[in-house]
Amino acid sequence: MASRNISRRTTLKGMAATGAAATTSFGFPAILKASDTVHIGFLTALSGLETILGEIQQNCFELAVEEINNNGGAGGREVVFTVEDDQTQTQATIDKARQLIFRDDVDVIIGLIASLEHEAARTVTSPAQKLLIYTTYYEGEVCDPYYVATGQVPNQQIDPMVPWLVENVGKRCYIVGSDYVWPRTSAKYIQEAFERAGGEIIDTEFFPFGIQDLGPVFERINETQPDMVWSMLAGADGGTMLNQYNSFEMEPQLVGQGFDDVYAKSYPELIKGVIANQSYFMSLDTPANKEFLKKYRQKYGDDIPVNGIGESTYAATWLYAKAVAKADSTETDKVLAALPEVEFEAPQGHVNISAKNNHMRCNSILARAGDNGSFDIIEDFGQIDPEIPGCDLT
Repeated sequence: MASRNISRRTTLKGMAATGAAATTSFGFPAILKASDTVHIGFLTALSGLETILGEIQQNCFELAVEEINNNGGAGGREVVFTVEDDQTQTQATIDKARQLIFRDDVDVIIGLIASLEHEAARTVTSPAQKLLIYTTYYEGEVCDPYYVATGQVPNQQIDPMVPWLVENVGKRCYIVGSDYVWPRTSAKYIQEAFERAGGEIIDTEFFPFGIQDLGPVFERINETQPDMVWSMLAGADGGTMLNQYNSFEMEPQLVGQGFDDVYAKSYPELIKGVIANQSYFMSLDTPANKEFLKKYRQKYGDDIPVNGIGESTYAATWLYAKAVAKADSTETDKVLAALPEVEFEAPQGHVNISAKNNHMRCNSILARAGDNGSFDIIEDFGQIDPEIPGCDLT
């Protein structure tokens, strides 16, 4: 997939034609206001470790913007956007966030992949009192009035998954992950969940980005004989894990909350049997998902997958547009007040934002990678309220 790094103001064409109807099926005016726009800064990793995830995230973002504009814009306001590449690096994220806020004067920043990116971006957006919408599942624990998250947090992703694993796979788990905040903090929640379910974590190991040889840790895993290995190796390192896990003929069940349809498309044979929890899988058999995939494939082709990060970006963009329409304003405080009052029938299911902590009530779906490079749904736990310890923004 070619990178499409755009560092200038961009408007998606194909606006809805003016007509007699005053509103669309989404509840937006059918006629765009000629002089009023919503300017979104889309910031993500379009190079570096997370490139493929950023590109799919951008696909879903652009599809949402196109749909919004074709349905009358955000409350009659045309949506335009500027794309920046943060290179999966802290300093680049800070620099690009500053450009978007202070040079391009965007109304909101949407996107980002790794937790190091949202941490860096918030050093810019929160002091500037500008809205940041982070769209990737993460470790939770951020309580900030100018920060909204539409990806799963541990109680939506880890907590429903662990009791099923203990009952159906076994009680003993070995954790391996990349050495940064998402795996390290998530490991704490995984251990707590196993202890509640009567299981145990045998050991936990973290590795730098770009790890090439996992043989030594596989030897340690084989010595301890866990029932499962929980992987949180990020991005391309997750592919290294799949390759070497199979080449070493590892016996423990491989699980994790990071495996998704991108991995299934890239490693259809190697990922077979892996168990994962996400808010979205392409195999969801619902009218909303079928319509979403139809439009996505028409725009990007049949071979480009969608994952939970991309889908939650699509949902985030629609929720933001609906909040702008409800607030009849792009002013940050007015949009933030409106966000918990809007809702969306997303491909993953019904979604909306919790006023208590500015996190999305995501769906939680457990699935196993099958024979055909896709995931078979094991259990759909439905929409779950997000829990952020100690956070109450009401």
